[in-house]
Amino acid sequence: MSKQTNESIAERAIKAHHSYKQTQSEDTAREYRRHIRRFHKYLNKNTDVTLWDCHSGHAEDYYQWMFDDGYAPSSIRVAHASLGDFYKQIDKFEGRRGFPEVSVEQDPTEYASPERLNGMHTESKKDAEGGDKPLTKSEVRKLVDNVPAPTTRNELIVRLLYQTGMRRSELVRVKLDKIDRDNREITVYGKKTDESRKVWYQASLDTLLNLWTNGDRKAKLTADESPYLFCTSRSERMDEQVVTDVVTTAAENAGIQETIYQNRQGQNINRIGAHTLRKTFGVHFINDGGDISFLMDILGHKNIETTKENYLKYSTKDLENSVRRHGPSL
Repeated sequence: MSKQTNESIAERAIKAHHSYKQTQSEDTAREYRRHIRRFHKYLNKNTDVTLWDCHSGHAEDYYQWMFDDGYAPSSIRVAHASLGDFYKQIDKFEGRRGFPEVSVEQDPTEYASPERLNGMHTESKKDAEGGDKPLTKSEVRKLVDNVPAPTTRNELIVRLLYQTGMRRSELVRVKLDKIDRDNREITVYGKKTDESRKVWYQASLDTLLNLWTNGDRKAKLTADESPYLFCTSRSERMDEQVVTDVVTTAAENAGIQETIYQNRQGQNINRIGAHTLRKTFGVHFINDGGDISFLMDILGHKNIETTKENYLKYSTKDLENSVRRHGPSL
């Protein structure tokens, strides 16, 4: 196969895979395409193999190259997932759905693993000791009491994240006309899942929500044109990073922030961020008697195993107590 022919077939396959992934999520499709193209470019520049005859050694060499080049462990894991999905779909749809007919010797990700790279586990917040630990109710109260100015907006941000389990990307996309004040129900758009779902907040937020929407929010220059709950003077929609900054600053002000590890770029990775409140909502929901299948729907998970893996591990004692109370004793 000539180099020109290989380039043409590779691009056709990448485009076909991108079109297929778009039916699931635009963002995921774009991310996966970027990683597959980068791997293709790496093979062309550093090896004499193609996408069709590379093997697991080439994949692991690529992960090592990414690691040495300063890519975060999370990016390397996404690269691995992207390539794995690409080869899986090639095998499934070869000659159909726009996928070219090619002869793939093996899926190079089948026996490759980025986890074998030194430092992959220690540089993962989820794997670092205490890095994925939820907050206690006392710590949540300290966060709320120590939000930076503007306090009305920022307290609402923290309490909404905690009471609903929303992702920060979902919070900044909440629209005013999607808030049902009578039922305290919000229809949120999941950027990660490309789907909408409903979440609920408590009556304790009524006053704060009214103070923001009928007071401070109206002072923003973009308020009249913006459909979003959280607009700023410069933009009709708040940036996701602002949400993270609010939470991390509140944690620092409260004296409960911790540095979990330092990444390869020398940056301190903190224990408490916006996603910590989503984790905390889920764990407290289970600990207070909520059903795991309901939690899956509230959080917008596709698979209940994801919910179990991330939220039941912090509820072992509660599960033990439940079995001792309700389990058979004969």
